[in-house]
Amino acid sequence: MEEKLETKYKMLPVPQRRTSKLAPEVKLLLRSITALVLFIIGFNFSRSSFFREYPLFGVAYLAELIISFFAAFLRFFYIPRLLLWAKSAIESLIVNTVAEIVNRFWDLQTKRIQEQRRAKQFKRSEEERLKHIEEHRDAILIDTSVLIDGRYLELAKLGFMENNAIIPQFVIDELHALSDSKDDLKRKKGRRGLDSVKDLKKKVKVVIPEIKNDGQGVDKLLIRYAREQKVKLATLDFNLNKVASVNNIKVLNINELANSLKAVLLPGEDFDIKIIHEGKGRSQGVGYLADGTMVIVEAGKDHVNQDVRVKVSKVIQSPAGKIVFAVIAESHSIPLGPETSQVLFKNSSSAV
Repeated sequence: MEEKLETKYKMLPVPQRRTSKLAPEVKLLLRSITALVLFIIGFNFSRSSFFREYPLFGVAYLAELIISFFAAFLRFFYIPRLLLWAKSAIESLIVNTVAEIVNRFWDLQTKRIQEQRRAKQFKRSEEERLKHIEEHRDAILIDTSVLIDGRYLELAKLGFMENNAIIPQFVIDELHALSDSKDDLKRKKGRRGLDSVKDLKKKVKVVIPEIKNDGQGVDKLLIRYAREQKVKLATLDFNLNKVASVNNIKVLNINELANSLKAVLLPGEDFDIKIIHEGKGRSQGVGYLADGTMVIVEAGKDHVNQDVRVKVSKVIQSPAGKIVFAVIAESHSIPLGPETSQVLFKNSSSAV
């Protein structure tokens, strides 16, 4: 930093001392003249009434001559040295004072610059911290499977998902690797995922953090990031869902959301459905609602490719989704007992 300050504030060169160089003869002549002047001045000032009335040792002008010679002696030998010492002392005092002032000023300026620098760094780090908190507040961490699936993007387009989306760089790298795959299906999935990222940026704020991959798998990195940042994880991966639940990470599963949005059918409710194919159970027919819900119709085997009116007898929630059990309304079938329900559930599993 001192080098930067020196380049910014270039210091002036030290002024050169200019001294007059006189010849020794001239100096000697000047000292002699000034000594003679002091001799005369000392003689005149020493002539007082005291020495006139009481001459030293009874010798006239002896005291005056001693005083005059002493003054000339001091001027010739000691006063030059005294003046040089005084000059050197004054110069040293001035130099030390100026140096002390400059050093204090320099230290003060350096401290001010350092304080300003630290204040800027603190302000920048505080802004980054607040920005990080704001970006991760109610944000959702999205994995590769959700981007490839595309339904999350549709929810964002409809305004149901306005939370910030966190898509780590290693997820984008994984999609890029899929898009470069020789396998046609993987290549299409990778490109679809990258398109989802691009379109998602137009609807919500997308945060792409740079997370160092130290050789761990993508799933482990997602779990670690979600746990550290305390954000929700959106995934369609069954195993990743389980691991996240074990780590107390809230998981958003698009499949579970889709199942929860399906129409609710209550036992005893009538509706029309087309029997698509036979079931694997006895005399069962299988049809599907508009949302994809499977409907197992008892005694529907003889009505394949026909539209029939059925009555809901039972609705079961399975890992694969909802399964509706129904009977043909005109058959006036007897109510299902516990044993019959167990048989139908086993038959539904075989039909699936």
